[in-house]
Amino acid sequence: MILESVLNLVGGLIKLVFGWINLPDMPPSVTSVIDELFGYIRGSMGLLGVFVDLNMVKVLLPVLLIVINFEHVWKFTMFIVRKIPFLGIE
Repeated sequence: MILESVLNLVGGLIKLVFGWINLPDMPPSVTSVIDELFGYIRGSMGLLGVFVDLNMVKVLLPVLLIVINFEHVWKFTMFIVRKIPFLGIE
């Protein structure tokens, strides 16, 4: 819910900044190619779902990203914790 609010805020800011730019519509041939590409991606995800439980992937993907970036996550966490003065962590 918090993530959704942040993304809505970012989307609103982008619309506010770039809303005055009027871009023409993309040609129908380009939109059909993009739609077909996304169709292929959706189809391959369905095929992947036969072999891998996608709910498990939804849970494990953020965990994998944190494990891969553990050093950066640790530095950021310690930066935040060091800003709390009464903890006395240096």
